[in-house]
Amino acid sequence: MAITSAALVVAPRFEAHAGTVAIVAPYGSSAHPEVFARQGWRTVAVELDARHRPSALVPARGAGACADSVEHRGSLRQTVKSLRGLGVTAVVAGSAAGIELAERIAWHLGLPQGDPETSRLRYDRGVQAAALARVGIPAPRSIRSADLAEVLAWAETCPLPGHVLAPAAAGVPVEPVACAGRSQINTAWPAMKRAAARYSDDAHLVLTERLPTRQFVVNSVSRPGVDGQTEHVITDVWAETRSDDRSLDRTDLLHPHEPLTRLLSAYMVRVLDALDVMRGPVTARVAHEEGRSPLLVSALAVPGFSPADEALRRATGYDRVTDALDTLIPPSPVQLAPDPAGHRIVRVHLDRSSGAGLDPRLGHILRRLPTVAAIGADLLGHAPVTGTARHAEVVLSSSEPEAVEADWRIIRALERESLQDGACL
Repeated sequence: MAITSAALVVAPRFEAHAGTVAIVAPYGSSAHPEVFARQGWRTVAVELDARHRPSALVPARGAGACADSVEHRGSLRQTVKSLRGLGVTAVVAGSAAGIELAERIAWHLGLPQGDPETSRLRYDRGVQAAALARVGIPAPRSIRSADLAEVLAWAETCPLPGHVLAPAAAGVPVEPVACAGRSQINTAWPAMKRAAARYSDDAHLVLTERLPTRQFVVNSVSRPGVDGQTEHVITDVWAETRSDDRSLDRTDLLHPHEPLTRLLSAYMVRVLDALDVMRGPVTARVAHEEGRSPLLVSALAVPGFSPADEALRRATGYDRVTDALDTLIPPSPVQLAPDPAGHRIVRVHLDRSSGAGLDPRLGHILRRLPTVAAIGADLLGHAPVTGTARHAEVVLSSSEPEAVEADWRIIRALERESLQDGACL
């Protein structure tokens, strides 16, 4: 049994040394090439050729800036040979599509990574739920299948107040669909199956019970401890808030000493063991309501970089980029700085469907607000908007919670004004 820890950003961490990192399948919204390059790492993109790349995936912004690239054409031996020749010292997945291949490449290179025989545990919702249920960890009631008749039969024998249909592969930009009964499942199935195949080359879907509406994002890093056993550290926990129309409004960093943070952390440590997570970062989504156990929605073994990372580092001493790599490289431990009491970080999400987050002028106005710590590069006009991006993001950070709340209200007022005027500010 792995030795685990539910401590948040107070456990020893490691200072990563610069080297050459292979980023496998840097697609979609992946920021890995730019982020690692800024840290002094030489980056190598491992691209999938047309036969092995899901048809809807496109290279991430910045992928072309990698120092080198290797095309994976199906021959693992040839890809490993090319990367060995480039002196690769670490391998990470740049998207959900790269997790399994990254673990196999690392294993053949003799570099630290997860067990490639259990890769699906680290990105497949259906496989994850089944694994948790087998070891007695609370998990959503669900079925994973590519057969509509099988799914409908399960729904009949397992009556629930509501269901949610989603791709089995987590991390793909396909929104789950709530289904009230057999008819809605039947209607949603064809389009969901096509979308899942386009983004993941896997047509399996998961039908699950409708989970509590309040959801949380839990980030962690795992590494071998001094005795060789795995240690899990929950680094940060975020609470999502949604508007009346269910669109994502804001995501708040929870204080590490809150009872809710501790509850979610303790649950996730058990989950990480069950998913055979041995090294590296995991970003998980967890549903929870008072009086009920947390339930895993999905877990993804890909570093969850965001515009809030620099604010998180300044507020807590936790560096997501460093920890994403130092779990794969064994240098000397360094103690993390403690989290300053009362520091507030809020990620504000601007819904692109309203058009409010697309005008760079709005980004320049928001930069003048006193608690604004970061604005998404696309909102400032420094980067193109990807076809799958649903929100622009503004990060607020301050030791004065009232100031953060005041700026959040101003942002929403600006958004409403732009909609009423019929044009972006």
